[in-house]
Amino acid sequence: MNNEIKVYGEEAEKKIDRARLNYAEYTLSLLCEAEKIGLISAEEEESLKAKIFNGLAFVIDEYTKGKSTSVSNDKANELMSSLLYNIDAYLISFEDPMKAFEELQNKTVNYLFDAGGVALKRVMADCTAILFKNKKNRLPGGSDIYNRALDEDIRAFTKAYNIRFGAHRNPVVPRYKTALTPRGSGIVRIKKYLTNLLIENKFCRCYDSEEVKAVIAFEVLRANDMESDVGNLYVPILICAVICQFLMPNVPHVLLSEDDVNNAEEMLDEYNPDEIKNVLNIAFSRLPSENIEYHQKVFESKLPDIIHAVKKKTLRTLVAYLPKERK
Repeated sequence: MNNEIKVYGEEAEKKIDRARLNYAEYTLSLLCEAEKIGLISAEEEESLKAKIFNGLAFVIDEYTKGKSTSVSNDKANELMSSLLYNIDAYLISFEDPMKAFEELQNKTVNYLFDAGGVALKRVMADCTAILFKNKKNRLPGGSDIYNRALDEDIRAFTKAYNIRFGAHRNPVVPRYKTALTPRGSGIVRIKKYLTNLLIENKFCRCYDSEEVKAVIAFEVLRANDMESDVGNLYVPILICAVICQFLMPNVPHVLLSEDDVNNAEEMLDEYNPDEIKNVLNIAFSRLPSENIEYHQKVFESKLPDIIHAVKKKTLRTLVAYLPKERK
């Protein structure tokens, strides 16, 4: 009985932990982790790696349409990266890394490559759906690069994207940047980008469209005055929303007056930096709660700038506001 329990315990330990895998190199990290926990020997790991790398010949044959068995080193590296990207996409699609590992052991490289292509086509379909939702939640009066990202850049990417021979590449990079930079490469990165953008758009759409439009117009005007590019539009709206909650708790506004900015600056200046952080975090907690983790990461990254601006009496440089009419 004790022996049975011991064997069961050893087998239970031989489970690949998904959290320990590197998604940027999923297939290779899957093999590395399998060897670490004793699912396979070092020799078996090298054998499986060799199986994958030997599969490059199949990709080269397809790329050259059977006319050549060799390509330049640069092109070979390019095709190898695309092969691994496709296989990664297929294996990542399994929630259970043990099932992914079984596929890697038992399926041919040709099968894994083709299945990866199918998985990436599903990701492309997801991107089309998320792009549609972004257009539906488009910011009113968005900047030129914001609108061009939605109307031109994503379409240009999908037209130029090559699943078979350049799956890891980003042939077109959207000109508009989201507040949090998406990780990864290829179509997976684009999906993350569109997901981030949708989170930002939906947050801004929680507020009165005329107020949001006014904030964006202010940001565009400020950029023009400074002869600089218009940056991300969600960040100033997020900051304005927090300041509004500080001044007017539970009132859903994002548009400040010049007096509002001055009052917020004076009131916050009474606190030390840690107290300002606590007060603004309380104000932040009253914002719309959908995708709150994303907004929290962005807000926390901007808090040092806000605190510094309060102490330097330059809060107006971080927020959009309606200036007072000068007599």
